[in-house]
Amino acid sequence: MTDKQKGFRFHDIRTTVKTNMLRAGVDKELRDTILGHSLLGMDVYYIKPSNEDLKKAMDKYTAWLDQEMEKTIVDHFVDQTL
Repeated sequence: MTDKQKGFRFHDIRTTVKTNMLRAGVDKELRDTILGHSLLGMDVYYIKPSNEDLKKAMDKYTAWLDQEMEKTIVDHFVDQTL
């Protein structure tokens, strides 16, 4: 049985991370670079993110993800006490 038949594909993780990075406000070019996607068109010539740019993008994403996890934990706790 393949992963797809099981309802999960490894690519689903990349999809979720990229979608959540968008929600966190990480710029498209930085999302693409972090996930190993090629920059397209003229971006490949003009956009050169530094390691510091990528670190800041990941810090932004991590802070957003921590916030989302905290909301989920609080919501779950509140649901359990009702």
